[in-house]
Amino acid sequence: MTDTPPAPGAMTQADIAEWRGGWRTVLGAGIGMGSGVALYLYVASIFIEPISAEFGWSRGDLALGGMISFMSGAVTLPLIGRYIDRIGFRPVAIVGSIGLASVYTLTALQPGLYAAYLALMIAGGIFGGGASSIAYTRPVIAAFAGQRGLALGLATAGTSIAAMIAPPLLAYMIGEYGWRVGFFTLAGLTGIIGMPLALLLIGRAREAHASASDEIDTHAPRVADVSFRDAIRTRRFWLLIAAIACINIPGSGVLGQLAPLVSDTGLSDGAVAIVMSIYAAGLLIGRLVTGFALDRFPAPWVGAITTLVPAIGIGLLMWPAPSFALAAIAVAMIGAQQGAETDLFAYFISRSFGIKNFSSIYGVIAMAGALSTAVALISFGKIHDATGSYDIALTIGAVLFCLGAVAFGLIGRKPTKAAMAAPVS
Repeated sequence: MTDTPPAPGAMTQADIAEWRGGWRTVLGAGIGMGSGVALYLYVASIFIEPISAEFGWSRGDLALGGMISFMSGAVTLPLIGRYIDRIGFRPVAIVGSIGLASVYTLTALQPGLYAAYLALMIAGGIFGGGASSIAYTRPVIAAFAGQRGLALGLATAGTSIAAMIAPPLLAYMIGEYGWRVGFFTLAGLTGIIGMPLALLLIGRAREAHASASDEIDTHAPRVADVSFRDAIRTRRFWLLIAAIACINIPGSGVLGQLAPLVSDTGLSDGAVAIVMSIYAAGLLIGRLVTGFALDRFPAPWVGAITTLVPAIGIGLLMWPAPSFALAAIAVAMIGAQQGAETDLFAYFISRSFGIKNFSSIYGVIAMAGALSTAVALISFGKIHDATGSYDIALTIGAVLFCLGAVAFGLIGRKPTKAAMAAPVS
């Protein structure tokens, strides 16, 4: 009697063994990402009014601090990635989380000096990189091979869950006890609860140098790790740079202007709030569905399809006087792609270039994504100011999403030439 081969897409015994040994790593990474710098990104706007009222700073003053923080974090990501590759993710996550918690604490204690606020924002951007997905995806990709896509999807879902839970919690703390207690709460969530619990769950998860391969099945040919220098010489690396820029400019531009953009369609304030919640749900669904699909279908096609979906969403959003249902579907489609982003790039980088230099390569690609986000945050608002509508910005965004889909489609499934040429250890 012969063993019946598993059905296509079904879990094998090796897959089950991966989950048996790695579910704690996924849970820990999700908690780490959800309580790291992503947590602040979801609640930052809640602090604007109370801080502005106490110190007399304008919203533009506070936005400048946020932009400086974002840029300082972006340019340090390659360095953080390099340190992760050299010393492991744990020391970087510990320093990043404690540093970020310290920034929150000092912000709560600061007397209202704008220069001090800007300095703290710069420090927050730098430390935040160590408390982000660049650190916590590392143990996940090291612990999973056949189920790597789904594992990444579940781990990055931690930020989506944080986006649902944190805003009402922080709004309550600020409303009852003031914005300073809100920052103390963030410090506790990041440095006292989140990071220690994440590392406890991850335990001594291996950081072995897994083989690089674009094939989904376990019979894929083994491909060696690729050095950082060789990686940046490949076409695939630059296609990933192009893809993340084409995704982040429209995705971040829409997110940064989401409330006024949806409001301009004629929906009520209550409907706009619900649509924004649907965006958060789209993030979660996008992460889970993309992770599941990456383990079962050709990754370039998964990337291309998930990047075409928000282009359709933008088209629906530009529909004259869209109904609530149409606007909700459109925003969910855009949110789903933004949720898929971390899954896609962590998966492609690990499958294309291996794990030994994963964080260094990821850091450079993430920096490109962060810089393109900064461009989006400025340009979408400026285009609206100049034209009186978001139509031109949305049209450009739809075109960029399509170009991003093309970039994914051009990546191909075969391992990079650099990986094929490198010796297998």
